[in-house]
Amino acid sequence: MARRKGSDLSVNQLERLLSDKKGELATLGKKKANLQAELASVDRQLDSLQGASALAAAPAPARRKRKRRRRRKMARNTQSLGAVVTGILGKTSKGLNLKDLVAAVLDSGYKTKAKNFSNVVYQCVYNAKTIYRDDKSGTHRLKAK
Repeated sequence: MARRKGSDLSVNQLERLLSDKKGELATLGKKKANLQAELASVDRQLDSLQGASALAAAPAPARRKRKRRRRRKMARNTQSLGAVVTGILGKTSKGLNLKDLVAAVLDSGYKTKAKNFSNVVYQCVYNAKTIYRDDKSGTHRLKAK
């Protein structure tokens, strides 16, 4: 077990050290108050020498311009992406891989402004209960009813 520093001091010595620290704290507090009062008087002198016109002419601190994000309008489609994907997969018996599925969805007239539309289609297929991925062929197919 590590020895504590000052563990060999008596209670009286510890109390004396504590009272010394409290006294030093009070002295520093008074010194701080005096310096703040002196600083306030210097500020008042500066204000009186500069006058109100110098304060009004001082430039305001420069503000950073915030970039406004443009909101893209959502593309309005007559059918949801899930409905379009199930419709396309329903027409093909062999199934489609993701690349071909994305191309077929876009060819069907589905409107999107997604930067990574293949990821959107993948998430739709992954979360759909009626679609599964055939690991042998690497295609997505509709489950048999």
